[in-house]
Amino acid sequence: MKKNKSRELAYIGLMAALVFVTTNFISIKIPVGAGQTQIHVGNAMCILSGLLFGPVAGGLASGIGSMFVDLLNPAWAPEFWITFIMKFVMGFMAGLVSHLGKQTKTKNIVAAVIGAVSYVACYLTKNYIQEAILMQQPWETVSAILITKGMASFTNAMIAMVVSVLLYNILYPALKRANILKD
Repeated sequence: MKKNKSRELAYIGLMAALVFVTTNFISIKIPVGAGQTQIHVGNAMCILSGLLFGPVAGGLASGIGSMFVDLLNPAWAPEFWITFIMKFVMGFMAGLVSHLGKQTKTKNIVAAVIGAVSYVACYLTKNYIQEAILMQQPWETVSAILITKGMASFTNAMIAMVVSVLLYNILYPALKRANILKD
């Protein structure tokens, strides 16, 4: 990305808005115990942010957009900062791997996988700590929650890996022609 701070902030804001909209409004809510999880397209925008704009901008867009999803849901609001960190890691890792040297289609696929897997690992670890250690739930309850949330998270990961790479391949040439991105 060209180093123009105003433009970079605008790209971060735009991608954060896309993360917010695709997480909040293109989703299927799934009840889990007293809470819920969801299948959504937001993680694809998190990974796409990293692929297009690199680790820091991608991480910030991912974290900020997802943080606002949590802040607008009373059940999730107390954990907004945890979501910011976990989603930042996803966008950051995808951007880091993708932008090490010259970007290639293969490298972007690997970056999408690493970004998605890093988030799933963070999310399941957070839920294990919350349910097993902090809430001291019985193992049967913890395992049921982890299985349900894990299935949703793996579904989101698969959607994110495919959609982000497809969108990157569609958007990159146009953004390069518009002089927004460079090699």
